[in-house]
Amino acid sequence: MNVHAVASHEDSAAARGMTAARLSSRARVFLSFCARDLPSSCAQSQDLIGKALSGVLLATVFAACAASPAQGPLSADSRNAAARDYLALAKAWLDAGDFAAAERHLEHALSLGADSAESHHIAALLAAANAEPEQAGDHYLRALAQAPDGSAIRNNYGVLLFSQGRAGEAAGQFRAAAADSAYAGRAWALENLGRSRLLLEDWQGAREAFTAALEIHGELPVSALELALLHRRGGDLAAARRLFADYLAMMENQGLKLGPKALFAGAEFALREGNRDQVEEFGSILGTLYPETAEYRAYRNLIDGD
Repeated sequence: MNVHAVASHEDSAAARGMTAARLSSRARVFLSFCARDLPSSCAQSQDLIGKALSGVLLATVFAACAASPAQGPLSADSRNAAARDYLALAKAWLDAGDFAAAERHLEHALSLGADSAESHHIAALLAAANAEPEQAGDHYLRALAQAPDGSAIRNNYGVLLFSQGRAGEAAGQFRAAAADSAYAGRAWALENLGRSRLLLEDWQGAREAFTAALEIHGELPVSALELALLHRRGGDLAAARRLFADYLAMMENQGLKLGPKALFAGAEFALREGNRDQVEEFGSILGTLYPETAEYRAYRNLIDGD
């Protein structure tokens, strides 16, 4: 399953699908916390779907047998194999962003008796995408009951908790996921942990989490931006400027658009350096793209008070 990232104004620029494959706008209760553990590109998604097709053929044969009185009921092994095939397809369609197809194949798997951590994880992601947080939470807990060491499940459950304003509980799930050194999504779990600690006003904890995330994966714009702002808060302006420059380079390299938080930060950095042209450039973009935001109001106050 993909790892999700917690969502913010800056996520359009920084999330890895929570930062692998992205959900639709209604499903973006998720951040940079990013990414499900499914393939991140369309090509990879199609490859997985292609690999799952053999399972579909098997499942089709099994279903035909089940519907034929002459053949009798499916054996337990056949039902389990068919359920696994349907789950593989559900995961593939989920990653491809086709929630209807994912739900359909998940229902087939459940009808065949699927009751695994994987099936509940998929059900949780779909419920969250359909704005059903209580149902999603129930499925996450069922998944964790069967797979307490499931780091991807913990990360994604943390994203759900974060979206509900339960930052303390979310931090616990992210911390557990990040403690798993074998977890492929560890960098995003750490970034999610940093985001949670920011809400808890644990500045040092947030700084440690974002630093660790960047040590694992050096191209995480959200971590770079937040760490730059934390360094500025702590008075280390040289480190703050360096990290903000890194952030801008990451955004450019990844073809991502700056959000209001980053644009206002850029204007503040430029003002400190006496670079009026850059101040106006950041401010102009901020006013054009995000005129109704708190950041633009803060920018106007900044300029009027300068």
